[in-house]
Amino acid sequence: MHTRHFVLTLDGGIREFTAEQAALVAAGSEPLPEFADRRVRYLQVTVDDENGSELRIQTAGAAIEFDHSGKMTQAGPPAADEQISRFEHDAVVQWAIKNIPNAAPTFH
Repeated sequence: MHTRHFVLTLDGGIREFTAEQAALVAAGSEPLPEFADRRVRYLQVTVDDENGSELRIQTAGAAIEFDHSGKMTQAGPPAADEQISRFEHDAVVQWAIKNIPNAAPTFH
């Protein structure tokens, strides 16, 4: 099982962070100046492929805020106007499982 961390950028992109980077950002130890004074959407994807016959995926979304220097100051549920779209969600999940052999997810 592994967890991957993604930020949906203001320009419509997707940026991935390692678990170590995500922990440092969350602790305020690693500023992200490109997000200074911004609020962006975050998606965490946990993939469990240890069963061998079944791929399990869990996702969680949030909105994260940064101060003037790019240090994360707050995380919480996205506001009504910043919800993660179905397309964004599915694109991030596809990215998260792209290197897993025979992973052909079906979305419901």
